[in-house]
Amino acid sequence: MGNDGQRIGGLSSYELEFTEGGSLVRDTGLRGAVTTGEFDDVFVFSHGWNNGTDSARRLYGTMFDLLGAGLARHAPDKTARTAVVGIFWPSLLFPEDDPTTGRPASAPRSSGAELATALKPAFPGNEDNLARIGELLDGKGGSDQLVEFHERAKRLVTTPNLDAGEDSGERAAVELPTGAVITYYSGWPHADGRAAEGLLDPVEGLWDGAREVLRTLSYYEMKNRAGQVGRVGLGPFLSTVAAPDGHRPRVHLLGHSFGARLVAYALSGLADGLVGAASPIKSLLLIQGAFSHFSFNDRLSFDPDRGGALAGYSNRVDGPLLSTFTRHDRAVGWWYPLASMLKRQDASSQADLLYRWGAMGADGYQVDGTSRVPLGDDGFPYGFASGRFYRLDANSVIDAVQSPFTGAHSDICHPEVAWAAIAAAGLANGR
Repeated sequence: MGNDGQRIGGLSSYELEFTEGGSLVRDTGLRGAVTTGEFDDVFVFSHGWNNGTDSARRLYGTMFDLLGAGLARHAPDKTARTAVVGIFWPSLLFPEDDPTTGRPASAPRSSGAELATALKPAFPGNEDNLARIGELLDGKGGSDQLVEFHERAKRLVTTPNLDAGEDSGERAAVELPTGAVITYYSGWPHADGRAAEGLLDPVEGLWDGAREVLRTLSYYEMKNRAGQVGRVGLGPFLSTVAAPDGHRPRVHLLGHSFGARLVAYALSGLADGLVGAASPIKSLLLIQGAFSHFSFNDRLSFDPDRGGALAGYSNRVDGPLLSTFTRHDRAVGWWYPLASMLKRQDASSQADLLYRWGAMGADGYQVDGTSRVPLGDDGFPYGFASGRFYRLDANSVIDAVQSPFTGAHSDICHPEVAWAAIAAAGLANGR
């Protein structure tokens, strides 16, 4: 994959690569192919947090094989004029959270120096800062060192969050004093359910909290980047891709984790006037999305005078809007709201806080009138309608726990997921 004209699953495949600021740096031939009118349908898929281009390509290869196989079964006449596109953007999987390493929960944790080295590729220009962060984590000093650590960790967050207040709970780890931040995160249990070290050793517990601050702020920066790349990069790119006669292919957006945020925010980056039938976006599928389930709400339940960051943008999808959810996804069902709860506003009880900071992958869109349907078997007759929101219950499909931290967050490569994308695209009888 990655070369002009290469095929995966019988489909023409391309790559688009963006910088953290949203600038396009690589197109392996998609614009040229669209300009010559080669395709009627294009599936555009974005990875979420990951460890590099190789892992993203493996994900795309598997998913595009599933899409190609599904189309071959249900719409073989469509395959020749359908393309698949993998988005590459500078994301990060925190080293200890990788479900592919086979690392047992009981294994020794990475040292601070090892964490710093692993984070450097995702934070160019921060090499010296990260090296010092690693030294501080390993040194486990007193209050002055904790304050220095917090100040340095905050420097990793440089991208604006672009939301409307519904999706920025992690920002509290930047804004609040060191004592409040470290104390909050030091009270967390380990991902495998073990008690926090602070119950036995207060100093160890505080530096456990510091590690969680580093994880939270690094992921917060990745989430912000996803929105930026979608709005500033992918959305404008899709606005301009057309044949000389004005013909546009039908574009189907798919994204996993933070990549779901990326493709959703691309809607807000489309050119003015690309709404309804004029929009090139004909379906949206958010796969275990790691961003607020309120993002498309016209009114926020905790503040009816405001809407989510993507309120009003659903009309830029001339087709159905889908989001998968499952209770087996620990990353979005447990860690995601917990990372945001330090900003204790708009809610009083724990249940309120879980809902207030809930993610798409935990329970799907929270827009009024959203339909809940099962993530069905290949060929399931969904009957999707244009302009409607759908919550796809994936509890019986996305259920393989791959790590204590992520749970089933990345267990997404299933024929059922590919069929939902094909059905939403209207390429077979499922819509």
